[in-house]
Amino acid sequence: MKYEIKKFEYFSVFKLVLTICLIVGVVLGIILGALMGAGLGGISQYYDMGRIGLSGAGPALGVIMGVVFGIIWAILAGVVSVIYVFLYNLAAGLVGGIAMELEGEKLSRICPECGYTLADDAAFCPNCGKKVGL
Repeated sequence: MKYEIKKFEYFSVFKLVLTICLIVGVVLGIILGALMGAGLGGISQYYDMGRIGLSGAGPALGVIMGVVFGIIWAILAGVVSVIYVFLYNLAAGLVGGIAMELEGEKLSRICPECGYTLADDAAFCPNCGKKVGL
């Protein structure tokens, strides 16, 4: 069976892209933020007599920054996906959509009287003899 995708729904694509990017963005944000935060924890500045630093807040700050950037990235990816869907729908309306061929399972015929599976060209049920036609 041949099909042609002519139009995508905006919201379905947006929620799919947003969900995937949100998960990936937050996970990567936590990992990269923790690694970055480990470096932030070692940063300190020395003034004349005292040390001013983050005192262990570096990893937490890095994770928070990573998660925020992950969320921002997911929202931007969702917006870009909506723009892409708009352009695809516009182009598909003008020149046609993406053609694809799907193979479905061939439906078998069943006798309404006894439930026996019939051949495609059977006019009568071989089990009960009922006329099933074509």
